[in-house]
Amino acid sequence: MRFDRFLSAAVTRPPAAVFQVSYSCGLDVVRDLGRHGVPMLALDPDPAAIGLRSRYAAGRVCPSPLDDEEAFLASLETLGAELPQRAVVFPSHDEFIWPLSRHAERLAPWYIVPFSRWDVMAKVHDKRAQMEAAWRAGVDTPKTVFVSSGAELEAAAGEIRFPAVLKPVESLAFKLRFHRHILDVETPAELQRIYDKVDDLGVLILQERIPGGEDELWTVGSYLDAESRPLAVFTGHKLRQYPHAGGSCLAGVSRWDDKLADAALRLQQELRFHGVSQVEFKRDPRDGRFCLMEVNARHWKWHGLAARCGVNLSYAAYRDAIGDPYIARRQRDGVKWIVANKDVPLALLEIAKRQRSAPEYVRSLRGTRMDGLHAVDDPLPGLLNAGMVAKQILTRAPRARADV
Repeated sequence: MRFDRFLSAAVTRPPAAVFQVSYSCGLDVVRDLGRHGVPMLALDPDPAAIGLRSRYAAGRVCPSPLDDEEAFLASLETLGAELPQRAVVFPSHDEFIWPLSRHAERLAPWYIVPFSRWDVMAKVHDKRAQMEAAWRAGVDTPKTVFVSSGAELEAAAGEIRFPAVLKPVESLAFKLRFHRHILDVETPAELQRIYDKVDDLGVLILQERIPGGEDELWTVGSYLDAESRPLAVFTGHKLRQYPHAGGSCLAGVSRWDDKLADAALRLQQELRFHGVSQVEFKRDPRDGRFCLMEVNARHWKWHGLAARCGVNLSYAAYRDAIGDPYIARRQRDGVKWIVANKDVPLALLEIAKRQRSAPEYVRSLRGTRMDGLHAVDDPLPGLLNAGMVAKQILTRAPRARADV
């Protein structure tokens, strides 16, 4: 969509702006709102981001708040002066959420921020505050100890059963360094070696590792209004992720669970949260308890499945933001979501290595109704990503043969 067409549409209906559209998370916000006729603006620091090419949005490159937060905010002010009316903002990643939350009042002349201000977001940002809120709300968690210094490490190791996981209270620096949200720790001796690599990242969380594989992970996605009342709620079951021990979703299915939804809503209401969020749990196969893994104060990678099942979180947030709230209907169960560009090549590789059964994988695809990147009504972003994946495979293959 050209920018002038976007501006014309935004005269008669409040527009929406989505920040970071390089993958399915931001791309599906664009599609979930664009299909309802909302004038969409897609913004990303990367000019190659696939969401900038969506037919549902006008694409623009913006500064990265990680590199220069003030430049990012100033660019929004400049852009806001061009808009015919205020735009509802939808950040798809933490690095965009935090500055928009902190500076919502500064941006208020041009933008509507449909989520909590920094006094609440700071508690969601802080994984320790998440855990403490869960305990107050009666939500199950793994056995957890906080480690703020090397002196506390030995005592913490004595309280936790191994294998364990180590993760940060403040996640962004940790993720940038390790490209993962958690680190696995098999023994107390390994804990000391790992801690030497992370002791400069502030308070850390040492947790018992809940047994079971990736298919024990569940998600509650929701939109809560400014009074923390749920207007849209979805529960889903993760089927595959990569890396398998702790990665991002490759396949999931819609499955409603009342107790799971209730636990997530109790936690968010304890935090007085407003906005779209994902609360992830892992089911403990030893006793069936759903233990809190984390709260993300934003959309997540496979939230598009919720919209496909009748629970459009983005549209619920948009409608509430413009003063026309509605309550989403109950979800349809059994609908599967996949990222074929990544899931299929990885599955074929594992089948070739005899790490996965081909018939079992084919059976797992039954009921798939949605791809996180490919869409018939918006084909270009998925095709661009498929091209990137093909290029990666072709460039790595000769290197792999040379290493043999």
